Amino acid sequence: MTRSRIAKGIAALFALSMLAAACSDSGDDTAATRTDNEQSGSDMSSDNADATPADSAQICDADGLVAAVEGGPTEGTLAGMTDDPVATAASSNPVLSTLVTAVGDAGLVDTLNSADALTVFAPTDCAFAALDPATLDAALADPTGLLTQVLGFHVVVGQQLSADDLATMSSVETFTGASLPISADGETITVGGGQAKVVVPDIHTANATVHLIDSVMLPPAG
Repeated sequence: MTRSRIAKGIAALFALSMLAAACSDSGDDTAATRTDNEQSGSDMSSDNADATPADSAQICDADGLVAAVEGGPTEGTLAGMTDDPVATAASSNPVLSTLVTAVGDAGLVDTLNSADALTVFAPTDCAFAALDPATLDAALADPTGLLTQVLGFHVVVGQQLSADDLATMSSVETFTGASLPISADGETITVGGGQAKVVVPDIHTANATVHLIDSVMLPPAG
């Protein structure tokens, strides 16, 4: 399986969401004029719950992501996610909507929810929106094979690894058996051989520790 084929496959799955993001630019001016009061309470919850990759592009740094998560549905907040298994918890998180779609299409919801312990490197909607638009016309022919390989590269089975744990490690074995390189420089943790950085670490669910990352990682060619 080549990296090119993986990139084309993953991009094709999210063609509709990324095209929608491109078309939603016209709403950015309206969003920018909201007052602080308008961004709080139920208005903010509604806006973030319906966030598209374009909306999320405005909140891609750590502070923005946390604000969006905390402003979304209660069950999708940092505290609320602790009550549900990881796939269910992610489905309520306003910055993980594209990942949730991918997990569902790959048929991995039950697998993730029933696992005893997981570490999940979760690409945000920003990460998916940053995929090369030139690959949008590629066909996704094998979601339970090709897509599972990509998503599996973001999951570690049998361990709930914190950011402190990751900082002491050089690699970890993923769900698919591939080795995921890890490096730390101060408080910055990089995974996938430099492919992604941990933006928001240590989000806990009932059966997993989730780290939000800024890019979709591709497994080694093979």
